[in-house]
Amino acid sequence: MKAFFAFLSDNNTWENWLWFVGIVIASAAIGRLMVWVEKKYLRAKADKTTTKVDDLLLNVLQLPFVCGLVLFGIYVAVQMLVLPPSAYPILKMAFKVLMVLDITWIINRFINNVLDDFLLPYAATNKNTKLDVNVIKAVQKVTSGLIWIVAIITTLTLVGIDVAAMLTTLGIGGIAFALAAQDTIKNMFGGFTIFMDKPFKLGERIKVAGFDGNVEDIGMRSTRIRTLEGRLVTIPNYKIVDSEIENVTAEEARKITLVLGLTYDTTPEAMQEAMDWLKQLPDQINTIKNEVVVAFTNYGDFSLGITFIYYIKRRADIFDTQSQVNLAILKQFNAKGWNFAFPTQTIYTQK
Repeated sequence: MKAFFAFLSDNNTWENWLWFVGIVIASAAIGRLMVWVEKKYLRAKADKTTTKVDDLLLNVLQLPFVCGLVLFGIYVAVQMLVLPPSAYPILKMAFKVLMVLDITWIINRFINNVLDDFLLPYAATNKNTKLDVNVIKAVQKVTSGLIWIVAIITTLTLVGIDVAAMLTTLGIGGIAFALAAQDTIKNMFGGFTIFMDKPFKLGERIKVAGFDGNVEDIGMRSTRIRTLEGRLVTIPNYKIVDSEIENVTAEEARKITLVLGLTYDTTPEAMQEAMDWLKQLPDQINTIKNEVVVAFTNYGDFSLGITFIYYIKRRADIFDTQSQVNLAILKQFNAKGWNFAFPTQTIYTQK
């Protein structure tokens, strides 16, 4: 390293160094100017247009293009110096590797932005489309991984590494790696099964593996659920596939069963009137279905039992609807004098 810097010092004049420093500063200044122009003018104009294509191009090209420009400026600046002969191949190789990574960055950002700005909103807002949000997210992750794998292979090839020979050498180690990564492989197949079978979607409430909550993310390795207590639970996909899944959101209606116990001094006419009123309750509360079941079902130890079964409509507020129903029953029964029974005992003593 000392010999290298000594060579630079002995073989370069102040004019060489001036050109080097000037080009580096100029490229950095141009890059900074482009960022300022983009934020100050181009972004403002793009926000005013109805199309998203200009926003897409700005998001994709902003940082990678500026970095590529600065990288090219540094490469040109280094050419102004007299380097050791052995340094030129290394310099060209490094420049090619960095440009490959920069181009890969642009391609990856382009694909991600197309999916995020066009396909995902379209799939989320159009229920009749065959596109699925979960599948798009999975394709996004897999595509991004494949792009970077190709970039790494290309980079290794540029450096002079025989990738095929390296993979052959790693063949035995690959077997050991596959055995160690079998859980990861099972999770990936589990994620693929979830994407294909679609037992649930993002945002839906499910019950699985002893947890009850809303699905926040479906990945290739695991699924994240926000429980009703507000905790974030990460469940491996293979466990979800092997478990029974209850999709609460997909239910057509929520069944609620009430057993109303009236006192034994309730007359048959009052009992019939109470049941007739319960049958008309859907007319008062529009969040429950008309299919209700009302029956005088039992003679209890201390009450006459009326079983009332009703169904809360899909997407209605469960707790609010239950409160409305219970309040309506309480008000009506109190107004009519239909008394609710409570545990009582009558003790007869004989002298």
